[in-house]
Amino acid sequence: MLEIIWIKGCTRMVSIISPSIMMKEVDDNHKNLTIPVYIEKTKEIVDKINSMSDEEMSKLMVIDGDLLRINRFRYNKFRFDSNGSPAILSYTGSVYKNINANVFDINDIEFCKEHIRILSGLYGILRPYDSIYEYRLELKSKLRIGKFKDLYGYFGECIYQNLVKHDREILNLCSNEYSKAIIPYLCSKDMFITCSFKIKRNNIIKSYAMDSKITRGKMVNFIIKNKIDKYEMLKEFDDNGYLFDKALSNKYEYVFTK
Repeated sequence: MLEIIWIKGCTRMVSIISPSIMMKEVDDNHKNLTIPVYIEKTKEIVDKINSMSDEEMSKLMVIDGDLLRINRFRYNKFRFDSNGSPAILSYTGSVYKNINANVFDINDIEFCKEHIRILSGLYGILRPYDSIYEYRLELKSKLRIGKFKDLYGYFGECIYQNLVKHDREILNLCSNEYSKAIIPYLCSKDMFITCSFKIKRNNIIKSYAMDSKITRGKMVNFIIKNKIDKYEMLKEFDDNGYLFDKALSNKYEYVFTK
């Protein structure tokens, strides 16, 4: 049984998660949604995409047919206001289904706002209750903007600097595609721990993508429901068959196995 002691504003750890390709518009009662911190960069990306031909857009996003037409329409009508959907409720992939944010109470929401960040190819970094609109754009997309050959270069150190400006420790629950936006900028002052979920099968220990996504979502739910802001408390995680594996873990990676 975890002893939950959390004082708003006294944060020690922020968890980062990847977005999902699947999204939905949410008709939600949340008011006063915040504007993403790098919205001006988002506007520049949207302008760039809207200047592309259908062929260029198809190649960039690896889509065609109805999916291309839907995303062309979305970008042509894109908005940057506070009337969108909360980010954490907009994404509908396996991670987000298992976060289960639609049942958060007010204390969960307040903790989530301070302790969870979502990395994004379009927005850079999102707070969970930032206002966003449906889009398709992965961080690894080879979108050239100005002198930058891709989105990693375009956002540069911005995402990292936003994370560490409050001297927070970082828990990495992202895929490699998104953690690459942070790792090159880490310095000796940073604490950056990755959670890995691995299955022991036929004397082989390895991660499986879908099972890892599901369990990352459950880990986020565990963090929020238990108001966890210290790394040591993560070792109490016990869900989806996973338990902390001390033998495989080290100071930079917490490994959970089943």
